[in-house]
Amino acid sequence: MERERTGMPPVLLSADRAPAYLARRGLIAPGIPVTIEALGGGVSNVVLAARTEGRTMVLKQSLPRLRVADEWLVKRERVLTEAAALSWAGAVAPGAVPAVLDVDPAQFAITIALAPDAWRPWKDLLLAGQADPAVAARLGSLLAAWHSASAQPLANNTSAESDSPSGVAFSAHHFDDPEAFEQLRIDPYYRTILVKHPEVAGEIAGYIDRMAHCHRCLVHGDYSPKNVLVGADGLWVLDFEVAHLGDPAFDLAFMLNHLALKAIHRPEHAERYEACALSFWRAYLCGVPRGFAGPTSYVLGHLGCLMLARVDGKSPAEYLTAAEQARARALALALLAAPPASLERAWRMLEEVPR
Repeated sequence: MERERTGMPPVLLSADRAPAYLARRGLIAPGIPVTIEALGGGVSNVVLAARTEGRTMVLKQSLPRLRVADEWLVKRERVLTEAAALSWAGAVAPGAVPAVLDVDPAQFAITIALAPDAWRPWKDLLLAGQADPAVAARLGSLLAAWHSASAQPLANNTSAESDSPSGVAFSAHHFDDPEAFEQLRIDPYYRTILVKHPEVAGEIAGYIDRMAHCHRCLVHGDYSPKNVLVGADGLWVLDFEVAHLGDPAFDLAFMLNHLALKAIHRPEHAERYEACALSFWRAYLCGVPRGFAGPTSYVLGHLGCLMLARVDGKSPAEYLTAAEQARARALALALLAAPPASLERAWRMLEEVPR
């Protein structure tokens, strides 16, 4: 997706600037009352909710430098990749992602639909002990649909726009750029822990290398509970900004990691989190060809990498105590040393880690 050439440098959007910006983009009528609210956009974006009479939307602009203590630079074009991924994912699974309302390449900004006020992040529900296996199964089925629908054209060695089993054309060239994934996942997660944990550096390096040579399907890259909004009448998957052609095992391990970390943090709900993990896993496997993401042990090795990264990487899980970090680190190292052949066994390993 090429950037528009307007001659105007990007301007950081804010609540004060948003009304005029939305009017210029034709998204609201000039001068009408509009309420702007800053949303939790994490460390990588400006995210603003806009509400007018009869219309609501979210304005999202990527930042060139993440809001963290260490310098962490990342390409801003990732938001344009996100717009392309959202449009395609919504065509494959209608109602599963917010609609894209506007794309502004010159300002590295997109505008998308705003979820109903009653919808809540799945992460918040999970941390409150509300772990619904039906939500997890839906997420597994969606991930399988997106992986499968983007994999078929690649299997046919087609890099241009092609038909997929879903009946929705997939344009691989929009996503054939792993740079944002390298900047936001490989470097701060895998390469950081590789340096900090030389005892498993060889194993981690092997996972990095295998991912670098795998371009099997469209990978979300941030498939986690914080990027899922749940309501009484459905759910949305958000934040496709590191979407790329890559290794499907990463998305699986990423979601499983968040569920396992919550079991460490809230052990009184561990059985519920396990039920969600198994529902997610089984629903995914039902929707893809056998062996699509590699052996189970390979996925669980990635789980070990990602768990270690959320303790000792650049972006540690903010809710883990020091004792919980120690448990997660011990489990991660055990998974890297000897990844099991089943998800059930990985969960038993979690239970065996001393508290």
